[in-house]
Amino acid sequence: MRFGICTGIENVNSLAQIGYDYIELGVRNTLMPEADETEFEKMRERIIQAPLKPEAYAGFIPRDLRVVGDAVDFPRLSRYVETACRRCSETGGEVIVYGSSGSRNVEDNYSEEQALNQIAEFLDMAADHAESYGITIVVEPICMKEGNIIRTVADGLAMAKQVNRKEIKVLADLYHIWQESEPMQNIVDAAQWLTHVHIAEPVKRSYPGNDAFDFTDFFTALKKAGYDGRISCECKFDNFQVDAQTALKTMKAYVQ
Repeated sequence: MRFGICTGIENVNSLAQIGYDYIELGVRNTLMPEADETEFEKMRERIIQAPLKPEAYAGFIPRDLRVVGDAVDFPRLSRYVETACRRCSETGGEVIVYGSSGSRNVEDNYSEEQALNQIAEFLDMAADHAESYGITIVVEPICMKEGNIIRTVADGLAMAKQVNRKEIKVLADLYHIWQESEPMQNIVDAAQWLTHVHIAEPVKRSYPGNDAFDFTDFFTALKKAGYDGRISCECKFDNFQVDAQTALKTMKAYVQ
């Protein structure tokens, strides 16, 4: 397995020194899909010169760029996604995470079926751009604390199957799985579609190794699914340099 952390580019040197394999950066604040090339160029050079590649990007769609509802600006969405995929590829990225609950949360009295169809339409469009640049977009389930649609790995799998494009896959995030009391078997069931993983100590959403939480069931499910890809810590740190070392040591202990 390959290990990374969802964090800012300012921490990339620390991650490399500790022994992480990659960094997971943010789409909006790093790829800046609605900024022109001149504005992005300085960030591009910083990323390219970094000691670790941003093999994955998260934080895909901003809250004001809706995917669901009566105010969807599809042309703007398409331009945004095309630029994000292109810049992701140019900087060494391979995966973009679509969680972005603010873009997809369903408003009161709006049809959930219609919302799911709109998400599928968006992902189909996104797959066109992803295909052009060799990018995979993974659907991230978001628990009820933060989102009200596509809340479980099973939901994410159903969406990926509905879109049925090779560029659209599924993410498993332990924090959201735990919050939804979702059975680990759902990870196994998603095996053929599972392409990215997020991890945190799920009670406090802290870093692995911060307390005595037992990750055995989670890693056992990943093993049963035949998953041997990237795992990114998406969590809180108290002392980044020290805690990131603890997190990496803890995760590696479960895959020995």
